[in-house]
Amino acid sequence: MSGLAFLLIVVVVTVVGSLFVWLRHRKPTHFMSSVDDFQREMDALGRPSGPTKGARRNRSGSGRSDGADGGR
Repeated sequence: MSGLAFLLIVVVVTVVGSLFVWLRHRKPTHFMSSVDDFQREMDALGRPSGPTKGARRNRSGSGRSDGADGGR
């Protein structure tokens, strides 16, 4: 009987674990979930709204990017 009890415990733990994983990773089903997904993708594809962290520098390293480095 102990072999059957061990098998039953393993099956119960497996089913409970599978249900937990399934519930954690299922897609949301509320009516705004598709709109939220679309907005998240648009935010990822869009440009940042604030200034960039580092300014672009030209090749001469002078920090000016307007071509005023004498045409080097």
